[in-house]
Amino acid sequence: MSGISIVACMAAILAAAWWVFGALLQRVAHQIASLRDALRDASDAGGKTIAEAGAVLPSLSVVVTARDEVREIETTVRRLLAQTYPALEVIVVDDRSTDGTGEVLDRLRQESGASRLAVIHNRVLPGGWLGKCHACHLGAAQARGEWILFLDGDVRLVTDDLLARVVRLASTRGVDHVAVIPDQRPISPLQQALLSVFAQMYLLAARVYEMDRDRRRGGAGIGAFNLVRRSSYDRVGGHTLVKMDPADDYKLGRLLKESGARQRLFDGVGIVRCRWHEGALNVARGLEKNLFSGFDYSLLELLGFTLLSILLVFGPLATGIAATLLVQPHGRIVPLAAVWLPFLLQSVVIGSGARLQSRRYGGGALLLSLRYPVAVLVLLGAAWNSALKTIARGGIRWRDTFYPLSELRAGRVRAGAGRRFGVL
Repeated sequence: MSGISIVACMAAILAAAWWVFGALLQRVAHQIASLRDALRDASDAGGKTIAEAGAVLPSLSVVVTARDEVREIETTVRRLLAQTYPALEVIVVDDRSTDGTGEVLDRLRQESGASRLAVIHNRVLPGGWLGKCHACHLGAAQARGEWILFLDGDVRLVTDDLLARVVRLASTRGVDHVAVIPDQRPISPLQQALLSVFAQMYLLAARVYEMDRDRRRGGAGIGAFNLVRRSSYDRVGGHTLVKMDPADDYKLGRLLKESGARQRLFDGVGIVRCRWHEGALNVARGLEKNLFSGFDYSLLELLGFTLLSILLVFGPLATGIAATLLVQPHGRIVPLAAVWLPFLLQSVVIGSGARLQSRRYGGGALLLSLRYPVAVLVLLGAAWNSALKTIARGGIRWRDTFYPLSELRAGRVRAGAGRRFGVL
């Protein structure tokens, strides 16, 4: 088999891969609607105003987990207490904070009264639980609402009627789980590219491209905003199954979807704000605790993903250059054009994604496209950093608590675990 034949076969494989990749990403983009647009469309459809609908809204409990969030927790809680939701309770779990978070929460409770705000001061972490998962479990145990919203301690809701409108939207559409991707601005240019690449990996793994078919597979959640019907949450055992999984928000969403819950993801740009990390390198460091868990703590699986990613991202250009060097002496223009097809498809797919991302967060689509390969390398570096440090340390350190790798592996939640739960 000649060199040009090998290159041609590789080009055909890469072209097919980028065509499929692009088609799936296009489906993902269509599945994740803007939450702002969805709420506006619901209002334009002739529905009741929030005041008119208030009497029929189901009760809602917001569970906020916080550990050492003294800089952000007051704003988060005040924005929640400002919500116009009529049957709302806010439960904040102070999970072993040492920076004054607990004192801020006690002051807020005294100012607001005990009717809407409850504070749980947790001082002990029982064995077999991750801190955040246990905090969610404690909050959910006290929650009385027909819906539960799990919220991080640094999330800001922009409008005072947001929760009422979102719950009403979910109830009207018969949805059991709503997850919202938060607005993470301000972000650096490289961080924007990194978040775009991470989102592609995350959403494809969750099979978001077929979300509207409501099949019992795939699924995901977002820790910044996970709204779930209480009956669906209880059906999968709450946080019990994910109690030792660092990707608890993602795995909880997958359990819900696999159990038969109807799930929808929305883009919360402009109305749900949560800055994840400051800068691309801090994003990589932030993924240290849980990115390896996304590969089931398997170096072999991570190696396969790394090789596939490098081939997919850098293969089209390498194939085109190799073909040019091989074909040029013979002057075969048609084969030469054909082997550059993967690079053309790749450019179209990356460019389309960059345009969507630039419309979301601003910035130039061309520059964002050019940063794509660098962002892929940074993400792969973050994955290997997570894997090697987890193995070297024999576990992970998360918020000043060490969790052994043996317990993490024993507590991982595999795909399909939620199918054993029947639909109510």
